[in-house]
Amino acid sequence: MEVHKPKFVKGFFLEIVVIVIGISLAIGAERWVEHARESKEAKRVMTRMIAELARDSSDLEINIQFVNRAAVADSLLTEWSQGRLELSNDSIGLYANNSLLTTYFASNTAEVEALKGSGKLHLIENEELLSKLLKHYDRYADFDLYRGWVERFALELMDTYKRNSSLTTLPFPEQPTYKMNGEELGKRLRGNQLFENTLQQKKLFDLFILSRTKVALKRATVLLSELRQEVAN
Repeated sequence: MEVHKPKFVKGFFLEIVVIVIGISLAIGAERWVEHARESKEAKRVMTRMIAELARDSSDLEINIQFVNRAAVADSLLTEWSQGRLELSNDSIGLYANNSLLTTYFASNTAEVEALKGSGKLHLIENEELLSKLLKHYDRYADFDLYRGWVERFALELMDTYKRNSSLTTLPFPEQPTYKMNGEELGKRLRGNQLFENTLQQKKLFDLFILSRTKVALKRATVLLSELRQEVAN
């Protein structure tokens, strides 16, 4: 019996080695499958974020046009009221309408919040990219605050126009939205200090939002490029 003992021991250890190798391979295969599944899901998450950022970018571009028109109208009406510029009655009515324009865009964060809530957003392995993405959407709380201030001044201007001119509302999306009587506005508002002050206050916030919107658009464009590269890899 002692002669065969080393063979038995050797065979026993070989079986253990085979079992260990088998278990290791099974665990490795399971981990590989899980990693492949998570990588595939991460790409789906990034694809959803690409679609969301593309929509945001389109909205930002439209808002840049709207807010720029408002800031220009604020300036021209101020110069006109101060006697430094002459405007036709039609132009006065048009710029009065444009001075009421405010940014309507508030980022729809439902998509990113849903992905955060499910934990899927953190499947994005590129930590720097994930950090940029989260910061991009976190900044919209401030954006909404500034937009609220502009809307307040726009409402003040609307009250001023309603008190000093007849007003016709045109069906959306026709422009101008409000058709006002430029002649009446000219007689009653030119040289009005309160009117000029309100225009200047609104212009200040219009220009600030315009600059922040341009920064947000640039940031979204960079994020879109990085996400598309990540999905392509």
